[in-house]
Amino acid sequence: MSVFQNQDQRSSGRLPGDGASCAPPPPPGRVAGSYLRVTGPVLRGPAGVLVAVASFAAGGAVGGRAGLAIASTYVTAIGAYCLLNFLRCRETHCAVTGPGFLLTAALGFTSALAPGSALSWYRTGTEAVAYLVVLAAGYGLEQAVAARTGRRVLR
Repeated sequence: MSVFQNQDQRSSGRLPGDGASCAPPPPPGRVAGSYLRVTGPVLRGPAGVLVAVASFAAGGAVGGRAGLAIASTYVTAIGAYCLLNFLRCRETHCAVTGPGFLLTAALGFTSALAPGSALSWYRTGTEAVAYLVVLAAGYGLEQAVAARTGRRVLR
Protein backbone atom coordinates (compact mmCIF):
# COMPACT_ATOMS: atom_id res chain seq x y z
CA MET A 1 0.00 0.00 0.00
CA SER A 2 1.41 3.41 -0.86
CA VAL A 3 1.60 6.34 1.50
CA PHE A 4 -1.21 8.07 -0.33
CA GLN A 5 -3.73 5.23 -0.73
CA ASN A 6 -6.77 4.59 1.43
CA GLN A 7 -7.00 8.16 2.57
CA ASP A 8 -10.70 7.79 3.34
CA GLN A 9 -9.95 5.03 5.84
CA ARG A 10 -7.57 7.27 7.76
CA SER A 11 -9.54 10.48 8.10
CA SER A 12 -13.10 11.67 7.81
CA GLY A 13 -11.79 15.11 6.94
CA ARG A 14 -13.79 16.67 9.76
CA LEU A 15 -12.24 19.48 11.69
CA PRO A 16 -10.39 17.87 14.62
CA GLY A 17 -11.00 19.35 18.02
CA ASP A 18 -7.42 18.97 19.11
CA GLY A 19 -5.79 20.32 15.95
CA ALA A 20 -4.24 16.93 15.21
CA SER A 21 -2.90 15.99 11.83
CA CYS A 22 -5.26 14.47 9.30
CA ALA A 23 -3.85 10.97 9.40
CA PRO A 24 -1.69 8.61 11.40
CA PRO A 25 2.01 8.55 10.59
CA PRO A 26 2.70 7.13 7.14
CA PRO A 27 4.14 3.63 6.89
CA PRO A 28 7.92 3.46 7.38
CA GLY A 29 10.24 2.72 4.51
CA ARG A 30 8.75 5.12 2.00
CA VAL A 31 10.71 8.19 1.01
CA ALA A 32 7.67 10.50 1.06
CA GLY A 33 6.37 8.99 4.29
CA SER A 34 9.75 9.31 5.93
CA TYR A 35 10.05 12.94 4.86
CA LEU A 36 6.61 13.75 6.24
CA ARG A 37 7.28 11.91 9.50
CA VAL A 38 10.65 13.59 10.08
CA THR A 39 9.78 17.12 9.00
CA GLY A 40 6.17 17.29 10.24
CA PRO A 41 6.97 17.99 13.90
CA VAL A 42 9.48 20.67 12.89
CA LEU A 43 7.42 22.40 10.19
CA ARG A 44 3.92 22.34 11.75
CA GLY A 45 2.45 24.14 14.73
CA PRO A 46 4.41 26.35 17.13
CA ALA A 47 7.74 24.74 16.21
CA GLY A 48 7.01 25.50 12.56
CA VAL A 49 6.45 29.16 13.32
CA LEU A 50 9.77 29.33 15.15
CA VAL A 51 11.59 27.57 12.31
CA ALA A 52 10.05 29.94 9.75
CA VAL A 53 10.99 33.04 11.74
CA ALA A 54 14.50 31.72 12.38
CA SER A 55 15.01 30.86 8.71
CA PHE A 56 13.97 34.27 7.45
CA ALA A 57 15.89 36.01 10.26
CA ALA A 58 19.04 34.06 9.42
CA GLY A 59 18.59 34.86 5.74
CA GLY A 60 18.12 38.53 6.55
CA ALA A 61 21.13 38.59 8.85
CA VAL A 62 23.39 37.02 6.22
CA GLY A 63 21.89 39.21 3.52
CA GLY A 64 22.42 39.23 -0.22
CA ARG A 65 22.32 36.14 -2.36
CA ALA A 66 23.46 33.80 0.43
CA GLY A 67 20.67 35.02 2.71
CA LEU A 68 18.14 34.53 -0.04
CA ALA A 69 19.44 31.00 -0.59
CA ILE A 70 19.02 30.25 3.14
CA ALA A 71 15.41 31.49 3.13
CA SER A 72 14.69 29.67 -0.14
CA THR A 73 15.99 26.41 1.32
CA TYR A 74 13.44 26.66 4.13
CA VAL A 75 10.64 27.60 1.72
CA THR A 76 11.55 24.59 -0.45
CA ALA A 77 11.39 22.25 2.55
CA ILE A 78 7.97 23.51 3.67
CA GLY A 79 6.71 23.52 0.07
CA ALA A 80 7.71 19.89 -0.43
CA TYR A 81 6.12 19.00 2.91
CA CYS A 82 2.84 20.70 1.97
CA LEU A 83 2.72 19.13 -1.48
CA LEU A 84 3.33 15.62 -0.10
CA ASN A 85 0.89 16.25 2.72
CA PHE A 86 -1.79 17.28 0.23
CA LEU A 87 -1.25 14.08 -1.73
CA ARG A 88 -1.56 12.10 1.51
CA CYS A 89 -4.59 13.64 3.16
CA ARG A 90 -5.89 16.41 0.86
CA GLU A 91 -5.79 19.27 3.40
CA THR A 92 -7.13 22.26 1.48
CA HIS A 93 -4.45 24.76 2.45
CA CYS A 94 -1.74 22.40 1.19
CA ALA A 95 -3.22 22.56 -2.32
CA VAL A 96 -2.25 26.24 -2.35
CA THR A 97 0.78 26.38 -0.06
CA GLY A 98 2.66 23.43 -1.60
CA PRO A 99 2.87 24.76 -5.16
CA GLY A 100 2.93 28.38 -3.95
CA PHE A 101 5.90 27.84 -1.64
CA LEU A 102 7.79 25.84 -4.28
CA LEU A 103 7.28 28.61 -6.85
CA THR A 104 8.35 31.21 -4.27
CA ALA A 105 11.49 29.20 -3.51
CA ALA A 106 12.25 28.68 -7.22
CA LEU A 107 12.12 32.42 -7.76
CA GLY A 108 14.38 32.88 -4.73
CA PHE A 109 16.98 30.42 -6.00
CA THR A 110 16.78 31.94 -9.48
CA SER A 111 17.35 35.38 -8.03
CA ALA A 112 20.22 34.16 -5.86
CA LEU A 113 21.94 32.46 -8.81
CA ALA A 114 21.15 34.92 -11.62
CA PRO A 115 24.07 37.07 -12.66
CA GLY A 116 23.66 40.82 -12.65
CA SER A 117 20.85 42.82 -11.13
CA ALA A 118 17.87 41.61 -13.18
CA LEU A 119 16.18 40.10 -10.10
CA SER A 120 17.71 42.38 -7.49
CA TRP A 121 14.23 43.34 -6.24
CA TYR A 122 13.62 39.78 -5.00
CA ARG A 123 15.42 39.51 -1.67
CA THR A 124 14.78 37.81 1.66
CA GLY A 125 12.18 40.37 2.74
CA THR A 126 10.29 40.03 -0.53
CA GLU A 127 10.36 36.25 -0.22
CA ALA A 128 9.03 36.50 3.35
CA VAL A 129 6.12 38.62 2.15
CA ALA A 130 5.40 36.19 -0.70
CA TYR A 131 5.53 33.32 1.83
CA LEU A 132 2.97 35.06 4.06
CA VAL A 133 0.68 35.85 1.11
CA VAL A 134 0.72 32.20 -0.02
CA LEU A 135 0.14 31.06 3.58
CA ALA A 136 -2.82 33.43 4.00
CA ALA A 137 -4.30 32.37 0.65
CA GLY A 138 -4.04 28.69 1.57
CA TYR A 139 -5.61 29.02 4.99
CA GLY A 140 -8.23 31.45 3.68
CA LEU A 141 -9.31 28.89 1.11
CA GLU A 142 -9.34 26.19 3.78
CA GLN A 143 -11.60 28.31 6.00
CA ALA A 144 -13.98 28.90 3.09
CA VAL A 145 -14.10 25.18 2.30
CA ALA A 146 -14.61 24.30 5.98
CA ALA A 147 -17.41 26.84 6.33
CA ARG A 148 -19.17 25.42 3.29
CA THR A 149 -18.59 21.69 3.78
CA GLY A 150 -17.60 21.26 7.43
CA ARG A 151 -14.36 19.59 6.30
CA ARG A 152 -10.82 20.86 5.85
CA VAL A 153 -10.07 18.46 3.02
CA LEU A 154 -10.77 18.46 -0.70
CA ARG A 155 -12.36 15.39 -2.19
